[in-house]
Amino acid sequence: MFTNLSTLADEDAGNKPSTSGKGNLSELKVMTAYVQAGFVVSVPFGGGAPYDLVVDTGVRLLKVQVKTGRLRNGCIIFPMRRFNGRGGSGHRYSRHEIDIFAIYCPDNDHIYILEFIDGLNEGRLRCAETQNKQQQKIRWARDYEFDDYVKRWKGEVELVGLEPTTSAMPSQRSSN
Repeated sequence: MFTNLSTLADEDAGNKPSTSGKGNLSELKVMTAYVQAGFVVSVPFGGGAPYDLVVDTGVRLLKVQVKTGRLRNGCIIFPMRRFNGRGGSGHRYSRHEIDIFAIYCPDNDHIYILEFIDGLNEGRLRCAETQNKQQQKIRWARDYEFDDYVKRWKGEVELVGLEPTTSAMPSQRSSN
C-alpha cells in the first residue's frame, strides 16, 4: 500500500487537503504516536476492514478506528460513522467491529482515545467551559488524552508480567 505523500505535502504547503488526505494524515499521526509509545502497530491489508489499525498492547489487540476531529465552539467534533464515499448518511460501527476511536485533531495537534460508544452519529469532546457553566454529562477532552491511555495500557502489561507472591498462591499439601 502506497500513501500519496504529495497529498500530505499539499496540506503542509497551505493547500486545502482532500478528505482522504486528512484521513491519511490522521492515521499517520496516530500510528506514529503508538509506535513512539512502544506499541506494535499493524495495518489491515486492503480496504475491507472496519478498523484502520491494530495495536498490540502486549496483553490484547485493539481494533482502532481513526477519525479526524475539528475544533468548533470549544469542542472537538468527529464523526462516529463510516462513509463509503458515495454520499449518504453513513453507517454505524458495531461493538464487534472496533474497540476504540482514536481522534486526531489537527487544530490543536492532539490525539484522543475514546472507547467504543454505541448509537452516536457524532462525537464531542469539550475543551472549553460551557457558556452556561454546565458540568454534568460532559466528555472533557482532557480525560481522553492519548498519553493517559498509554499509561493505562502499559500498566496492564506490567501487572500481567508480575509473578504472584507466595502468599497469593494456593497452599500445596501433599496427600500423604
